[in-house]
Amino acid sequence: MEKTVVIACGAGLATSPMVRDKIEEVLSENNIRANIIQTTLNELEGYDDKADIFITTMKINSDYTTPVVHGSAFLTGINEETVIEQIVGILK
Repeated sequence: MEKTVVIACGAGLATSPMVRDKIEEVLSENNIRANIIQTTLNELEGYDDKADIFITTMKINSDYTTPVVHGSAFLTGINEETVIEQIVGILK
């Protein structure tokens, strides 16, 4: 079954493509099929209940029913393994 992964950054342009590359690699390594959508933080609400996970590059203070993982580790390299474990745990 294909999952839906939504990656969001402030403008949806700069950092989300870098995070997307890492996510595609993680999904491939873990045999997880997913449709990946890149968007802005302002548009996340429209994907709530339609996605399996939100991965954001900025901390957000919103009450979504979709699990949210802070993915800035993919930009900094700090705690990347922990974030990968969170993502795989949610999607498997």
